[in-house]
Amino acid sequence: MVPFLYLVSGLQFVEAGFGITPPYVSNTSLTRNSVYEQKILLVRGDPNTPQRAEVQIDAPGFESWIEVVEGLNIPMPVGEQKVTMTVRVTVPPNAEFKDYEGAIRIRTVPEDGQVAAGAVSISLGALVDVKLSVIDREIKEFRVRKVSVSDLNEGTKLFWLFFPGKIRFGITIENTGNVDIAPSKVEFKIYDRTGEALLEETKSINRIKKVTPYATEEVVAEIPTRLPDGSYVARYKIYNGDEVKQEGDLSLTILPDGTIQAAGFGFVGLSIAHKISVLLPIFSVIIVILYVLFNRRKRHARS
Repeated sequence: MVPFLYLVSGLQFVEAGFGITPPYVSNTSLTRNSVYEQKILLVRGDPNTPQRAEVQIDAPGFESWIEVVEGLNIPMPVGEQKVTMTVRVTVPPNAEFKDYEGAIRIRTVPEDGQVAAGAVSISLGALVDVKLSVIDREIKEFRVRKVSVSDLNEGTKLFWLFFPGKIRFGITIENTGNVDIAPSKVEFKIYDRTGEALLEETKSINRIKKVTPYATEEVVAEIPTRLPDGSYVARYKIYNGDEVKQEGDLSLTILPDGTIQAAGFGFVGLSIAHKISVLLPIFSVIIVILYVLFNRRKRHARS
């Protein structure tokens, strides 16, 4: 027993402890040309020694689809107990519609690959299961993560034209489908500050930016309002096609014109009657000019 203790006392052991979360890359709704990313957290028990994580991809038949963004040798510096590894899957345009299974193997090694004299290196490892499915079907789905609304200036009048105030309604959405998507429309019902008297019904008039599959991003719906400055309660509905994905209440503050430096609506925000009042004279002048030019050419041809 005593000689054994003397023998062991001269060795340095690396504290055992290494794990990953989540231990998989899984997506069953990919389509051709999809790009999907999964972040995996590498966690080690001993952050006091410099190490690196060696990554090996084992995905027969679809290995070229898989990329580790940080590379196949990921540094784990001193003091860093958690390191992120990003796995990116890019489905080619000619991929077969079927299931794909593989694995990503990870093991920790000393940063320089060398083990000090008299030391024992314990190489710890983990396995990431890869399960993918490429399907011949578009899935148009999203989840609303958060909403917000900014203060805005009231609308302005120029001659007979009224340019409404612009409500900027921020929506953080997670695209849970496999094609680019955005809310199809947003509707607002605006009430007085008590939430009892309905003052205005309005909806988004801009083309809302689309979010790529599996990404989470904030988009903005621009909604016109003709209400004067004041405090209001807005009840909103966010649509995906004809389906209401989320609805709720929020406070809306409209400030006197010029209070904040934020651009309101231009021509696009005008009412249909006001748009016609601007465009009709322009079209009339164009028609008259074309008519005159046509008659001149006609007379010239006769002469």
